[in-house]
Amino acid sequence: MNTAHIRFPYRSAIVLAVATFCAISFAPIRLAGGSDRAVPPRAVKSVHKTAAASSNTSTRDVAQMRFGKDSMMPSDNRQSFQSAGDVIQGFTEPYSDINMAASEMGTLADVFVREGQVVKAGELIAKLDDAVLRASLEVAAAGMSAEGELKSAATQLELKKVEQEKLAELFGRQHASQQELDRVRGEVDIATARLQSVCEDLEVRRLEHARIQTQLKQRQIRSTIDGVVVDVRKDKGEFVSPSDPVVAQIVQLDPLLVVFSVPIGNRDQIHSGQTVAMSIGERAAAVQGEVEFVSPTADASSGSFRVHVRLPNSERRWHGGEKTILLLDEAVPSPQPTEKLAKKTR
Repeated sequence: MNTAHIRFPYRSAIVLAVATFCAISFAPIRLAGGSDRAVPPRAVKSVHKTAAASSNTSTRDVAQMRFGKDSMMPSDNRQSFQSAGDVIQGFTEPYSDINMAASEMGTLADVFVREGQVVKAGELIAKLDDAVLRASLEVAAAGMSAEGELKSAATQLELKKVEQEKLAELFGRQHASQQELDRVRGEVDIATARLQSVCEDLEVRRLEHARIQTQLKQRQIRSTIDGVVVDVRKDKGEFVSPSDPVVAQIVQLDPLLVVFSVPIGNRDQIHSGQTVAMSIGERAAAVQGEVEFVSPTADASSGSFRVHVRLPNSERRWHGGEKTILLLDEAVPSPQPTEKLAKKTR
């Protein structure tokens, strides 16, 4: 009997058993991430333990992990739980942010403010060199006040009128000719035109004086708002050019402007003129503001629309960049404008 033929069936059985064991032990296991990959036998038990632990995690534990240990879901009303994604958060901004620029080019004669200084509307910030304009103003003022030519022209006209009256009387007595009377009438007209010319010249001088005064004002840079100087970009003696005319930056912090991106689902809860409650700053201080603007269009990518809220800040307690949360559930109701009645039709 051939022993090789006898051992062959046993070898085949052993190979088949090993293949079956490997297929069962290294079978693909679907993990939490959704990917299929071979996991060694020792990892199978660990995966099953992790899945079991995940299935035992309660909703309350998830809330504590997201919002801290003190954040607990109400046991009586689980629908009131609000996730972090539902919080309407915004930031405060200056109500106005103005770059004070010179309207003309020239050298800065002086700068009267510094960073952090509080200024009022109309306060002088800086001025350009105006020596030439001031000299021109003096010349214009002297020419405007010169009344010698005006008096001379007025006197000349009066004399011609008297001469005309006398010649007209002599002409009635036939002691003067028509030619002499016509001549004096022409002289009266010339004297009248000369007086008018002098008056017009004086008016031009007055306008020239006013023009130079306006140019002098344009050489002065004055604040247009009540605010705080946050940046002084040029110093005394620097040149201001049309390409770089900004001298200082002033922001208005009373009131402040708060900008929110409100989800489209809350559109019916907010309208222009409404008084809303907010929490501001790291201490979440409670404040109220008035809705100034509600964007009529929404951003399709974020699913939200812009809302501007005016926040009074007379004591300058708050600054720009403060984190603010809009509390729509605590909104203070405000009177709605009465709609006009429709006209009655016949």
